[in-house]
Amino acid sequence: MRLRQAAAAVCILAAVFSMTGCWNYRELETIAMVAGFSIDKGETGSGYHMTFEVLDESGGGGNGGSGSPSALRSTLIESDGDTIFDAVRNALKKSDKKLYFGECKAVILSRQLAFEGITPLLDWINRDSEPRLTENLFVSKEATAADVLRQKSPVNPITSYALEKIITNDPDFLAKTPFMQLYKVNGALGGQGISLVLPALDIGRQQGDTPPELAGTAVFKKDKLLGFLGSEESKYLLFAQDQVGGGVLLVAESSDTPDTTLEIISSKTEITVLSKGGSPKLGIAVKMETALGETETALDLSSESGIHKLEQDAARTLESRIGKLIHKTQNEYDSDIFGFGNSIYKDEPRYWDEIAPRWDSLFKNLKVDISADVKIKNTALAKSNVKAGG
Repeated sequence: MRLRQAAAAVCILAAVFSMTGCWNYRELETIAMVAGFSIDKGETGSGYHMTFEVLDESGGGGNGGSGSPSALRSTLIESDGDTIFDAVRNALKKSDKKLYFGECKAVILSRQLAFEGITPLLDWINRDSEPRLTENLFVSKEATAADVLRQKSPVNPITSYALEKIITNDPDFLAKTPFMQLYKVNGALGGQGISLVLPALDIGRQQGDTPPELAGTAVFKKDKLLGFLGSEESKYLLFAQDQVGGGVLLVAESSDTPDTTLEIISSKTEITVLSKGGSPKLGIAVKMETALGETETALDLSSESGIHKLEQDAARTLESRIGKLIHKTQNEYDSDIFGFGNSIYKDEPRYWDEIAPRWDSLFKNLKVDISADVKIKNTALAKSNVKAGG
């Protein structure tokens, strides 16, 4: 009995290994791996113009290749169609291989189409079996979304892969752009009391082989783009959303010019309902631990009073900038990108049912109390005791 079981196991393993190798080889001969794609308005003013970044594995590397990942290159395939799916299929006019979207990392939407509404752009992506819910979505601030894909980096020649790496690292190292994958976008568009935001991209004045850059936040109301927040403003949006894992906080002691840089070790934000009734009132409490990265102040940071003064300045800076962003968003966009309504929906569902029909008008005048508690855990004084101006 044992011999028969062992023999059966060996046969099964042999069949699995042999089929795996042949299946991958055959598939790679008949498909073109899409690393990312962009969607623009059709060149005639109707329909869609799509640009696909397709892996060129002739040099080896990557999935199924024998070389190093750095050997990978990509090529762009462009096509038009009356619908997104039509444009995808029309790419076969220029490619002898069927486009495969199972490894797609980035979807870049044109600013022009985003102003009109992105729901039609997402329908095929959500319905087709190949694209994954973890695709990263962006809005291009350039004339076209395709302009972003045409920008190459000498470090990572696959633009879509470079974008995925940049946006994945942002929450821990910069915290200046929202990290929005397809499932989060779907959640925001179909959710209660929260408006969509997407990371914005531009190429600025760069020339030559330089990658596109993260350029703040695209602000939506429902599925339509309203405008953009800059990178620094976006940081304080992420603080309010409890999406900050790292980065730095610039602090000004007595003027608007920052003179101290704190490295963020950890950050936690809680939103609470302070009062209900006809007009709700919310509270935002941020608790943050930091390390002193750089300072130009004359504060004595070898003393508890000096450190405490810097902590107070940091807390005041954080409270002020979150407050200014809330005020700006209420007045310029009237769009709850912070998810304040969603917090009420989760904590006080019955109360939310009462005020949900009036949330747009309530948000515009919503009162929010902001408090910050900043602790400096490390000043690196063991290495330096030099004071500014000393």
